[in-house]
Amino acid sequence: MPRAAASRLSTVRAGLGILAGLSLGYLAVVAAWPGLRDGLPPTISWFGRPNSAVTIAIVSVLVLLFAMAQSRAGAATGAPVAIVAGLALISAILGVASYWRCKDDSHPNVFTPLIWTAQLVKGGNPAQALDSGTCPSPMPVALNIAQLSALAAVFLSVIGVAVALFQSRLDRLRTYLAPSVTVVVDPDEDGQSMLAAIARTLDRRSALLVITSDPDRPCIREARAKNARILTVDFSRTETLTSLPIWNKLDRLYLLSPDASANLSRLHLISERTARSDTRQRLPLIVRIDDPWQAAAWRAQHFGGTRTRWAADAVGKYEVTARRLLDQIIAEAGIDHIIVAGASQLSLALCSDMTQRQLERDYYAAPGERQLPRLTLIAENSEEVKLDHEFACRQRGLPSARPEINAVAGSPSTSVLIGQISDSGPTATAVILVDSNLTRVEDNIGTRLAARYPATPIYAWDPNAEAHDDRPAVVGQLRTYRLSMDVPHEYAQDRWERAAQLIHDSYAAQSDQATPATRPWADLDEFYRGSNRRQVHNALWMVEKIGGHTWNTFGTPPDSLSIGEVREMPALEQLALMGFGHDVALAMARAEHEDWCRYHRARGWKFGHMRDDTRKIHDKLVDWATVEADPDLLNSALNSLATTLLQLRQLGYRSRPAQNALAWRQFRRVGTVVAEQRPEAWSWTTQSGHTMHAAAGDWAVREPDGSKWWSVGDHVFRARHEHIEGSRWRRTGSVRARPAQDGEAIDTPEGPTTAGAGDWVVRGDDGDVWPVPADEFRRRYEPLS
Repeated sequence: MPRAAASRLSTVRAGLGILAGLSLGYLAVVAAWPGLRDGLPPTISWFGRPNSAVTIAIVSVLVLLFAMAQSRAGAATGAPVAIVAGLALISAILGVASYWRCKDDSHPNVFTPLIWTAQLVKGGNPAQALDSGTCPSPMPVALNIAQLSALAAVFLSVIGVAVALFQSRLDRLRTYLAPSVTVVVDPDEDGQSMLAAIARTLDRRSALLVITSDPDRPCIREARAKNARILTVDFSRTETLTSLPIWNKLDRLYLLSPDASANLSRLHLISERTARSDTRQRLPLIVRIDDPWQAAAWRAQHFGGTRTRWAADAVGKYEVTARRLLDQIIAEAGIDHIIVAGASQLSLALCSDMTQRQLERDYYAAPGERQLPRLTLIAENSEEVKLDHEFACRQRGLPSARPEINAVAGSPSTSVLIGQISDSGPTATAVILVDSNLTRVEDNIGTRLAARYPATPIYAWDPNAEAHDDRPAVVGQLRTYRLSMDVPHEYAQDRWERAAQLIHDSYAAQSDQATPATRPWADLDEFYRGSNRRQVHNALWMVEKIGGHTWNTFGTPPDSLSIGEVREMPALEQLALMGFGHDVALAMARAEHEDWCRYHRARGWKFGHMRDDTRKIHDKLVDWATVEADPDLLNSALNSLATTLLQLRQLGYRSRPAQNALAWRQFRRVGTVVAEQRPEAWSWTTQSGHTMHAAAGDWAVREPDGSKWWSVGDHVFRARHEHIEGSRWRRTGSVRARPAQDGEAIDTPEGPTTAGAGDWVVRGDDGDVWPVPADEFRRRYEPLS
């Protein structure tokens, strides 16, 4: 929850608590001493009059609103214990106050009010009698409210027990009813803070779902307290995971088991399952891989792939810890030298994070941001760590010389570290002790350094330290830390989110107008944040599906393309230098414009000649035919596409032609077909034996002399066919095609299938691909000269 919203909720909760408390206190006093109300002015004395329905309604609403505000703050499932206890306490106080004056020879003072109140709290009748008659008489309104509170406490307790008994069934029902889900699979205690970060950034239409084999673990109970649905599966039986009815409405996927191999196995199963029921592309995916080198390699290799439906990223405790430490150090004024003492996977993660920070700052640096500090590795094998880092950078096609990383071979003893700190200055140096041997009691290097240099930030690894950032210094500026996945709330969920944020920050800084779309990312409306994410995710999809490129450049040396020189060229030339010809560039620009229009229209935006964000009106919200006919609009669309791809390239995400991309050729669609639009969903079978599923409204198509039907989506069919008469249509337009590899798996709009020997793979203007047998291809297509 944003801080401003949390502050408002806290204020409302306090106000409601004060009003409810004053009202209940007043009623308790009036119940114990009824004569006090007679001395009040008429404007007040009506409140608390016996049998006053208005009083009962006002106090009940105040208590109800306060309970709802408390529940919203605690977000617990079922009836919160605090609310039940509060209602019972209200019933007890008002009951004692109401019965306080009830006593006679048979009913002793003090004990009678307590016994009668206990009966009331258990749900008994409030009407009681002494030897002389009913007491209290008349019945104070406080006693009516006490009875309602007691009944509510009993009712909520019963509901709470029922919810606890049927929690798993309820979670399945809530999941089934949710329009979309964000799924976290098999988190452990390290991933608990990650769960909190996911819950904070959850789309309001999406439900948080945690899949686990052990629902009794503390991290799972904590997730339930954050209103997550919990589904229990047996991971040894894969069908219990893949059979869950959630994969067709998946928004984001997090695989957070500490076992990286288990995460990748589950990703394979989920990918196969979603391919059968969902044709969406570039769903955000985060896989936990703790080893920083393995994470970097997997991340680079899975940025691309036309069969991949994911916008993939990896996360691990070494990378998260490195980022958290560097955030704290770089925030310190005047630090220009970081010493990493010891060699571990954290050392490599620190080097990698510094390189990524430099890459981002080369792209965009906020006003006032200082230059990144240089990094020095001190360890017996520090040169090996540096060489490993440089090799990893080359594999990703990134520069390894920025920022400066130095390696000092030798043991990071106290004397060596003192020399380094003295050379660079105690107030300009920070030290990270990454090796457990450096923090053991007999060496105690961190304490010895902190005592000598109280102004030098020193971070010492301690497996028993708590995982949060506001840890006070122990001696001087010595702080302990442990490896964890404690993700601060302002962190981007993945690198694509970070890319979208940086692209927005650069755009906002260059804009000369203050509009809702140029606010800082932290204050940006979710609509504009989503638009930036959409732009990045769509670029990933277009480059592969339309451009014939792959984002997997792992092991490919960087090209010689100069961003500064390319920027000065026309958009089509920029795109050509990045490997996208004229026709492909236009097809990508069209796909981007149409996706942008869909995003805006789905959120209520309309076309208008003058842009007005407050009224959701945009002057570029027109169809592609209008864009093509207007040189200014077309140039704007091409410039936007080229700028996005250059920005991603600057951030380290470049594409290259796929292995078979050069085989694509242009073909003209020829011949006629017989077609009928079917109002209901139906299925058909390919030559390879795969069952394909057509939606209601799709067209059933066959050749005039054939009997076998296939399906085509309505918008695609109308764009590629011209009506002749009756059910006869002429095929129009052009496509790109290449020979298929025998057994090649292909994701078509109707579902996955396999190409056979001699088949062709055809790609339409919108990026959809499908296989066509060789004899049918010769009849339906002819090469363009």
